Amino acid sequence: MLRFPLKILPVFICIAAFSATESSAAREHKIRVLIYEAKNIYFKSDKEKKFLVKGIGNGWVSKRSIRFKIENGLLKYSIKGYPSKWAKIKSNRELIIRSRDPRGIWLGKRRYAGEIRVLNNGNSLLVINHLSLDKYLKSVVGGEMPKDWPMEALKAQAVAARTYALNQLKGKGNYDLDSNISSQVYLGMESETSRTQKAVSYTNNLVLIYNGRLIDAVFHSSSGGKTEDSQSVWGRYNPYLVSVIDYDQKSPNYAWIKKISNKSLERKFPTIGGVNSIRIIEKTDTDRIKKVKIYGPKGNLFLSGKELRNILELKSTLVSFEFVQKPLPKISGKNIFENSSYNLNSINYKQKVANKKTFTIDDLNKLPPLPENDFLLVKGSGSGHGVGMSQWGAKGLAEKGAGFRKILTHFYKGATVSKFYNN
Repeated sequence: MLRFPLKILPVFICIAAFSATESSAAREHKIRVLIYEAKNIYFKSDKEKKFLVKGIGNGWVSKRSIRFKIENGLLKYSIKGYPSKWAKIKSNRELIIRSRDPRGIWLGKRRYAGEIRVLNNGNSLLVINHLSLDKYLKSVVGGEMPKDWPMEALKAQAVAARTYALNQLKGKGNYDLDSNISSQVYLGMESETSRTQKAVSYTNNLVLIYNGRLIDAVFHSSSGGKTEDSQSVWGRYNPYLVSVIDYDQKSPNYAWIKKISNKSLERKFPTIGGVNSIRIIEKTDTDRIKKVKIYGPKGNLFLSGKELRNILELKSTLVSFEFVQKPLPKISGKNIFENSSYNLNSINYKQKVANKKTFTIDDLNKLPPLPENDFLLVKGSGSGHGVGMSQWGAKGLAEKGAGFRKILTHFYKGATVSKFYNN
């Protein structure tokens, strides 16, 4: 999915690192993954084996490394050993790098198999990996789950990831998926192991189907005890994405706390001068926040749960809030604030200050700024949006003896695990 509009100029680079195992995969689905964006990129072979470059001279040239950069909108290249010598690449010139080394080609600290294309969008270079779906999945399973988890959990992840990926093959734009958590975590060959290979191979061509169509197989880390339905999070109802009991009690994020200083709140909410209190207006059936009202020294602000989560950098929206007040100087034997802490979730919340004036909820924005040593205490559960398969829940079910099919049909209600047939 595109994160920003692209203006692609005519010059593009096509880099292919075909492994021997992929040469017979001509009929497999191919996927395009955005793996990098920069003004300067550097490719090198693994150890001494060279790759072939076409487009920087006449015919194919054998090299161990090559660097590309964009300068004033123009694409240039340099060979290792001559960093000060940059040659321009002619407009409409197609550059191809190929290697039959099964170890792939290095880009930064990671190796990639398949084909890599670099597109010049005028401001930066976009690096897009084209490879077979199964090769992609062998990395994704290892990027999304610890490789030593139960095999049935890894298989469930493989089927969910395959279903999700196939749903993104639109054939439009310059790539199908990103390589981070906005899509699925893809780390190239560095996250591929014998166990992830086995999980993908065992579930070969298996996907999740509902009413004859691929489902939107979203997943997350852990829900904190109960998953969420899609309508509560994204406003669209999917009958297979409903709330179910989770088995993620062993997740390190099953219960967590976060402290946010008053100074940090001022930086995060500059338009209202910080935060005096947070009023939860609406929750989902699983107690996740849908809507809040933020009261600050300079005004009020309404936010969705997702917006609040992004601003405060919270693991989930299954949270509660409490302002905690550290000991303060006393005035005439009394603290400036009467209570040492106060609950911000209560609809009957009242705050008293030294002059004993009482403020109701509608007047919370009139409270004086919080002392600098106060902080917001966030108590939360789970990690992620909470919809679909819980990865820690998949692990918990696998440890109870559930197979990958049972895990998947538990989290995706009414869906079936079936073979995917090409149209």
